[in-house]
Order: sequence, then C-alpha cells, then structure tokens
Amino acid sequence: MLKQIFITTLMMTTALASAKDLSSEDIRDRYQLNADVYTVDGKRILSGPEVTNYWRPDRDTGIIKGDWSSDSNNRNFQIRYRFQVLDDNSVQAVIEEYGSQTPGQKGPEFKELLSKKEFTLNNLEPIVWKIQNARGKNLVVRFFLSLREVSQPISMDNLPIAGTGISVSDNAGFLWAEGVEFSGRYVGMTSHRGTLALSYVPFAGAKEMGEAEGNQISIKVSKDFQIKLKSATSFLPSGVTAKVYAIYMTDKKSKGFNSLHTFTTNKEDRVKEALKK
Repeated sequence: MLKQIFITTLMMTTALASAKDLSSEDIRDRYQLNADVYTVDGKRILSGPEVTNYWRPDRDTGIIKGDWSSDSNNRNFQIRYRFQVLDDNSVQAVIEEYGSQTPGQKGPEFKELLSKKEFTLNNLEPIVWKIQNARGKNLVVRFFLSLREVSQPISMDNLPIAGTGISVSDNAGFLWAEGVEFSGRYVGMTSHRGTLALSYVPFAGAKEMGEAEGNQISIKVSKDFQIKLKSATSFLPSGVTAKVYAIYMTDKKSKGFNSLHTFTTNKEDRVKEALKK
C-alpha cells in the first residue's frame, strides 16, 4: 500500500512538473528518438512497421547519436543519426546513409556514404527518410521525437531485477544475447563480450553505472562504451526510474559467440562466488 502511495505521489509530482515551460535541460533529459521502417509505393503504406527502435540521449552530453543497420532479404540499410537539443530549445539533426558495412575491431564500420542531410525540426515534425540501398523495395524510415515523463532516480532496496525476453547489446554494434530472463536482487551474465553483474542496490565491487526505466536498463561503462538491456516486459512501474549498480569484467568471457551463462541470487555473498566461476 505504501509503495502504491509513493508511486502515485511520484506520478502526480512529475505531471505537475511537466506543466511548466520546458528549459533546454528539461528537454535533453526527457526527449527520445523513435524510428519505424515501412514499405511504401510512393502514395500508400504497403506494410509495416518492418522494424521499430528507439534511443535516448547520452546522460552527459544530451546528444542522441549512433549507427543503425539491418541486413536481410526484406530490408537492408545502414544509417547514422545525430540529434541535439540546442540552448534555444530547437532540435538539430544529421542523417547519413551508407551503402555497406564491414566488420571492425570495435564493431561494424559503415562504408560508401550515399547521402547526408541536416535538419532543423519545426514543431516536432518527423523526418521521413527514403532508403536508397533497399534491394528493390521502397522503404522509408520515419524518425520522430517524443518527451518522456521522468523522475529522479531512486533506490529500490528490496526490488529484484526481473524481466523476460531480454536482449543485451552495446553501442559498438554487438549483440550479446537474446531471450534472457532475470529475477533476483542480484543478476548477471557471462557472454563473448564479457561479464556483467547488476543490482538496484550497492554491492561489493560495484559502482553506480546506469539507470533502469520502463523496459530498459542503460549501463555506462565509460564515456565511449555503453550496454543496453531491453526487456519484453517492464523492469519497473511506469514513471519510476532506478539507479543501477554494476560490475563489468572485460577479461571474463564465454568460450563462444552463442555461449551464455546467467545467474540470479538474492544474497550478496553469492555474487562474488558467481563472478569467480
């Protein structure tokens, strides 16, 4: 009952805060880039969305940027995006499309620039980008911004990290795992990209490295390296943001690309044992 009262009060406070005029910092904290891919014939939508995705800003810079690619018989594209909120609250964007990608030490590298355009968004208008390298199909990407209701991160002393159908990836373009399930106060995994242990509460050796909100956990290992966990179910109730404490070990990896080991526990001393195995 107390938890429900707390969440209700938090939501009311957030709603009241959203009624005031927004500063550029408010927008940087709350804006989110969404993208859908559709098959069209110039006038009609034939099918879709073929793919959907969303991204949130870097906590330090407030900039949303990265590479997004798909390579299949039904869709093929390599897009680089960058969105930034300026001090006058306007939003500037840069979209680039590339013709191919090759493996690199830090992940896929885009090659053969096909097109590059700069935009200043008026009235939160979407950007509709026609994919040039679509293998005979007419594909468009619809980029659009939205503002999230957010709260200040809080501690969740007794709440487990619980999710189903979790995908884990990093901003270097590597997919760690798909279909993972967690339910424990302390959870972790070992993959071909290293070992990651997480909790909403501090534990030995861990640092505050990220946030959980909705169905996503974002871990910032360093300025240039981030890890994202995206769940088919919500990690937290709507409107609640939690601090995430983590340990990331680059030298402790699984033996193969498809090899994955996970652990969940409610006792802190078992985390140390799991990380030694």
